[in-house]
Amino acid sequence: MPQMKGSIMKKISAILLLLLLLITAGCYIPEQFDAKIVINKDGSYSFAYDGTLTNWLVLAAAKEKALSAKDEADLKKATSELSQIPEFKKVDYQGKGRYKVLVQKTGKKGEPYYFVSQDLNYISVVPKSDGTLEVRSFSPSAKDLKELKQIDAKIDGKLMVKLPRGMKVLQTNAQGKPKFFGLIGGYTWSIKKPEDGPFIILKP
Repeated sequence: MPQMKGSIMKKISAILLLLLLLITAGCYIPEQFDAKIVINKDGSYSFAYDGTLTNWLVLAAAKEKALSAKDEADLKKATSELSQIPEFKKVDYQGKGRYKVLVQKTGKKGEPYYFVSQDLNYISVVPKSDGTLEVRSFSPSAKDLKELKQIDAKIDGKLMVKLPRGMKVLQTNAQGKPKFFGLIGGYTWSIKKPEDGPFIILKP
């Protein structure tokens, strides 16, 4: 019995240590969200993300041990981390490592942007040396989806890229396209199934 008790305490201590570390770990995944990118004729753009960012390490830890009130309070304090990023206009802690955020970014011509960061690159707008502009987004693999499902993470997002009339599209795997001669809507993707990652390559 003492040996079993020691093993359990060690496991709980490891989980608590993990919770302390993950406040600054930045292991976020996008869950339910709407993202929109508007490209201008000169290659400048605006980016908006309205949805949830979830610390998947918290979800994994919560599956092993219920989060205490103190754990939740500490995680709520992590909103200040995200709020320090200039593009994050609103950050609201929802519990269990989930943050409801509103992100807005205006990019100049030739300026790359990586959401959430260059390391956690879920959606990117990147000018290329040949003068093209490439927008890409992540797509979870079947293995990733299985593992995320085990910790109750649910990826279900939508991405739209809206272009000015006449801008040339070189390549894309968009699931939906603008209507009425390109005047209504944009190029769209649903991000929740294991498939080729969404992308579009443009010539401003």
